[in-house]
Amino acid sequence: MMYVVGRLEPDHRSGCIYWSGSVTIDPGPADSATLLIGEAVTRHNVLVLGDADVASGLALWLNTSPALKRHPGAALWRAMPLPDFGGKA
Repeated sequence: MMYVVGRLEPDHRSGCIYWSGSVTIDPGPADSATLLIGEAVTRHNVLVLGDADVASGLALWLNTSPALKRHPGAALWRAMPLPDFGGKA
């Protein structure tokens, strides 16, 4: 089974936002920086994982890392299984 990391986003047309697998550095004032989570804009940019534990661990990291910038009211990231369509996402 394949997995993606995503979060519920009721205002988005699909109802979900998916993680692209990337983070970028957002330089801040006085030599500080935060990491911004890369959100997939197309289905080709979605990180697809083949291991449930890895997907769950990444979701936990996205939710709890103090280095990552996340809106306090945003839904939590979670590992979501994809149906098996011959290994294609």
